[in-house]
Amino acid sequence: MDRASEREAQEPAKIVVHLADGTVVKGYMESAPALELEVLLGQPPRPFPTHLTLRSPQDGTRFQLDISKSKAVFFVKSFDGRRDYSEVKFFVNSPTIQGIWVQVRFKDNEYLEGVIHNSIHHLTGDGFFLKPPDPNSNNEMVYILKSSIVDYRVLGVRTTY
Repeated sequence: MDRASEREAQEPAKIVVHLADGTVVKGYMESAPALELEVLLGQPPRPFPTHLTLRSPQDGTRFQLDISKSKAVFFVKSFDGRRDYSEVKFFVNSPTIQGIWVQVRFKDNEYLEGVIHNSIHHLTGDGFFLKPPDPNSNNEMVYILKSSIVDYRVLGVRTTY
């Protein structure tokens, strides 16, 4: 295991949950699903938990969050983010990964693009994982609840040769 993998294995995942009502909740998720691309994009997805137990970044208290009330769960590098950053919407400097390149529009009119696992599971499950295109984005991975989407478009299919 390399140093980055060891560090990631020890650190709890930082997540930012956007609730359907516009509220944003931040916390550490100690039992996060594996975020490796091979797991999320190369195999059928595993069910995402219906409730998350998070630890507050402010005081360390634990609390439960009902995922059905959310729009999306963002696995982030930093809780602060960068409001002035304009995300790249194409895969130029990231590794080529197989999957379906999609654009989703949420009920609040926010758009996201990324690659999802190419299988029937993203159609039949309650949600799906999306890998954003920009490696410099604060978002490493996003779990999107389908109930929060009003438009879903396939932009292309990514394959490796």
